Amino acid sequence: MADISSTVESVVGGIVSLIKGLIVLFVFANILYDTGFDPVYGIINLVDSFLSGGFAGLLALLVLVSFL
Repeated sequence: MADISSTVESVVGGIVSLIKGLIVLFVFANILYDTGFDPVYGIINLVDSFLSGGFAGLLALLVLVSFL
């Protein structure tokens, strides 16, 4: 049972690492290339959604902080 648990934990950790990398890639791509979106405004809106999101916003903010 411990072997299955460690395998599942390893797979989930890999998926989370992949998602973190993709998020960083998209943010840097948006900063480097003119995509028509203002990355600073997008980050401001993201933080604002955390603040006005209640408990779900708090959980999302904790996930974002875990990326750091």
